[in-house]
Amino acid sequence: MKSILNYYKSMALWSFIVTLGITIINPELILALSTKLFLVFVLWFLISDRKVRQRLRFYRIRGVSNMKFFTVIFLFDGLLTTSFLLLIKGFI
Repeated sequence: MKSILNYYKSMALWSFIVTLGITIINPELILALSTKLFLVFVLWFLISDRKVRQRLRFYRIRGVSNMKFFTVIFLFDGLLTTSFLLLIKGFI
């Protein structure tokens, strides 16, 4: 679990930028979570690329399956996105 969250640190800035974009366009929770789920699937397909898979190899070494890896990333990112959107909606 810790290794997955360590990997998420490298994606956190990009995830926050996407969340800000969604907030500016249409701050709906379903849209935000659907977009994040789509991006997780895109990352999953990128894993099939050999060069990308080599960069992400460390989570394989620790015995984390692809399903657990992407599920934890989506759930953690979804929790952060939901929290951010609920805070922003309180001020809008």
